[in-house]
Amino acid sequence: MPQYANMKVSTFAIVLLCATSTRSFEYTPTKAQEKCPYKDTVDLSDYKALENGSYIYQNVVVDDMAQYNYRLAAYNETKEAEPHLRGCVCGHPKKCIKLCCEWGAFFNETSFFCERISKDLNIPIEMEIVFGDSVKKILDIFEKFIYQVGKPCLYPESLTMEEDKWNLLENGLLHIHNDDSYHDTVSYCLTPYQYNGTVKNVLVPMSCAKRNEITTSLAFHSYAALVTVLFLIPTVFVYLWLKELRENMRGKLLICYLFSLIISYSILSYINISEQVFDEKMCSFLGFTCYFFFIAAFLWLSVLCFDIWINFKTHRVASSNAKNALRFICYSCYAWGMASFLTFLAMLCQWSDKISEDYKPGIGEDVCWLDTNKWSAAIYFYWPNLIILLFSIATFTHMTWRIYRVRSDVARLTQKDNFFQENVLVILRIFLILGISWILDILSYFLRNFQAWDFLSLLSDFRSALQGVLIFILFVLKRNVLDSLKKSFSTTRQSVSRRSMFARFSKSSATSGPQTEYEVVELSPLS
Repeated sequence: MPQYANMKVSTFAIVLLCATSTRSFEYTPTKAQEKCPYKDTVDLSDYKALENGSYIYQNVVVDDMAQYNYRLAAYNETKEAEPHLRGCVCGHPKKCIKLCCEWGAFFNETSFFCERISKDLNIPIEMEIVFGDSVKKILDIFEKFIYQVGKPCLYPESLTMEEDKWNLLENGLLHIHNDDSYHDTVSYCLTPYQYNGTVKNVLVPMSCAKRNEITTSLAFHSYAALVTVLFLIPTVFVYLWLKELRENMRGKLLICYLFSLIISYSILSYINISEQVFDEKMCSFLGFTCYFFFIAAFLWLSVLCFDIWINFKTHRVASSNAKNALRFICYSCYAWGMASFLTFLAMLCQWSDKISEDYKPGIGEDVCWLDTNKWSAAIYFYWPNLIILLFSIATFTHMTWRIYRVRSDVARLTQKDNFFQENVLVILRIFLILGISWILDILSYFLRNFQAWDFLSLLSDFRSALQGVLIFILFVLKRNVLDSLKKSFSTTRQSVSRRSMFARFSKSSATSGPQTEYEVVELSPLS
């Protein structure tokens, strides 16, 4: 979220279509206006146009221009900006590099500002360039390249050869050896740097590590997910502890659903809060594991709704253990199997050379979770969840209608009233807790770039924190569950007491011999 895990899980079609359309016009120029990729442009706001309308930038005539109302930061993160003119300069004919500060200045990593280089120090102009045949040459970069000016993020970090191995390539890309990644001028810049023990400035790149710069919003979002996990764990524990819940079909399905949520939320929170720099393999592993369990969670939710719906449809109150076991196996094959298939498909698309970057999920590339700056996230995440939400709404509506009809049948009502009432309350709880909350998520996601709608993001985060609490209250703090817990603990306490007394009795009988029969008579009423 960089390793930003924007944990947005939602499924509402109308909002999706409207928001997609709105954002495409709000933040990017049309294809007809965009003359070249953003990374190949420079800001011409401070330059004066010639009489023919063209511009001169570092002795290069700029004819191709367009108005932009956004800027790109590291890892192609889109940020809203005032409309400004940008011109295509890279590749006409020279490639581009980027300086963090204007020539003659360096970026101070303590103050985070550009400062002039002292007059008694050199201004570096040469760097080692790696060519396609792996030949290395030390060249004047201001003759070899056209330079842009700007930082990839607010707090870039210098990549020194003492800790990071890197090369500047002839096409202007920066190759970082630690994670074998390549960065264009959107994601790096060059600055004069003085190694310890030297008095000479050299040029080193600065980049933004794949870590989260924890903001108040991100911290709240991440800790809200942790709060949910803290309440989901005891909920699962209770359902595993009580035999009547863990052997009940609905209990099994709920355990699988909550377990998937616990894993996915935990990974997402870990990525956001840890601020750890992950290598590409670990980043991909965490991202795809989180993706798998999130997809599995929604699939188990659909299974839970389906199972309750099919019970209503067939008026089935109870089934044999063999049939229940077979049904659970089928459900497991569907949920875990479909989650595995979709995860494999996402991995295949991410690592394929034949698929455009615009249609890749982005997991493990610039971020560890889905790259929600790209609309391709809808293909891999939001649309599948849309189908599940629509299915849940359909089953809820059908069961509501079914309950109405059943209540009109007195004979059927007398036999199955409790069954229908209990399951309707279950599906109602699920729909209120999950269905409505995911709609909040999609609204906050698609309107996140509009300040007027920032409150939706806060509502969504607040909902994330309350989700686990509500699930715990509605599924654990019920009279029948609490009664079962009391009974279970009482039985356990009695069992422990019996074992303790038996141990004392055995010890006593071993030492006193003749009193064994008498002690048995005295202890038997207590057992």
